[in-house]
Amino acid sequence: MKNNQLIPGEPLREGVDLIADKKTGALIVVGNSSKLEKISSGGINLTNCNFTPEMLGELAKMDGAIIVDKDVNQILKANVHLNPSDNIQTTQTGTRHRTAHRVSVETSLDVIAVSDESGIIKVFSEEDVNELEESSMILGRVNESLQSIDRTRRRFDDAVFELGELEIENSITNQQVLEVIQRGELLGRLSKQVKSEAENLGDDSGLVMIQIDSLESGVRQTLDLVLKDHLPAKKFRNINKAVDEISNLTYEELNSVQILGNILFMQPLDEISIAKGYRVLARFPGLPDNLHDSLVSKFKSLPNLLSATTTKLFEVDGIGQNRARQLREYFDTLLKNVGFSYINGN
Repeated sequence: MKNNQLIPGEPLREGVDLIADKKTGALIVVGNSSKLEKISSGGINLTNCNFTPEMLGELAKMDGAIIVDKDVNQILKANVHLNPSDNIQTTQTGTRHRTAHRVSVETSLDVIAVSDESGIIKVFSEEDVNELEESSMILGRVNESLQSIDRTRRRFDDAVFELGELEIENSITNQQVLEVIQRGELLGRLSKQVKSEAENLGDDSGLVMIQIDSLESGVRQTLDLVLKDHLPAKKFRNINKAVDEISNLTYEELNSVQILGNILFMQPLDEISIAKGYRVLARFPGLPDNLHDSLVSKFKSLPNLLSATTTKLFEVDGIGQNRARQLREYFDTLLKNVGFSYINGN
């Protein structure tokens, strides 16, 4: 079945919700085939019957199954008696649900069963069975997850802020860097999961998606810069391999700083990790990425970069005298803000 046919707001979902609310019950087959014809008997053939939720609800008042076309544009038949093979094993209880499961297995079509007592909606896709949840339940769960993402984002931001100060002081350890990477990766995974869940809200997902986008804004870029700053250059020519390694970790593995340190070659954990300067340079407005690389290539580390004189900065290709002075002033401001200073000439 098309993934979007049963999300809230879609005609088919509105129709089955209407049936569930009225507790009339229904058996709905999506699509038609020769196999379905063989196990069908009786019923009413409908000509040019456009699908509407209201029409589906009215036809559900009859005892038999309803057949709609695969695109849910037309209602083809109503009050159809279905006779699937009893040899097909099923764990479903109740005649309607057993029939729905067997019909789906025998015809490879999707079948929806709506309980007349509880209003529970189950979707059978051969051996797969899914129970549809009310939008309010999904929204409640998504809102709880949004709170978790918000807390994770605040912890990530706090860790990144501390990282910046310790980098300038040249006193950050491998473990502290790895904890920033942990939090950022976790935030990305949580956001992806909640987005997938929010898609089940249909038209109501818009606001949730905006909130998630806001909460994860800039995280990937920050993580990439942290990796560029701290990954050992001898082990990683670029960060792509490291990003793949991290994404392949299970949640249990990601939760272990030791394991993360092993795959990123950042051991021992209490060893000082010297930044290269990419994140500091990224915060300087208007400086092209190629000049980031040139400056890092010239000075090798953030401490060397922060102590560079205006004259030395001017020696880098692409750095004019005016930009060299601006960079020096920017570095001085950073050092002043953390109460640290280098002795610099001009």
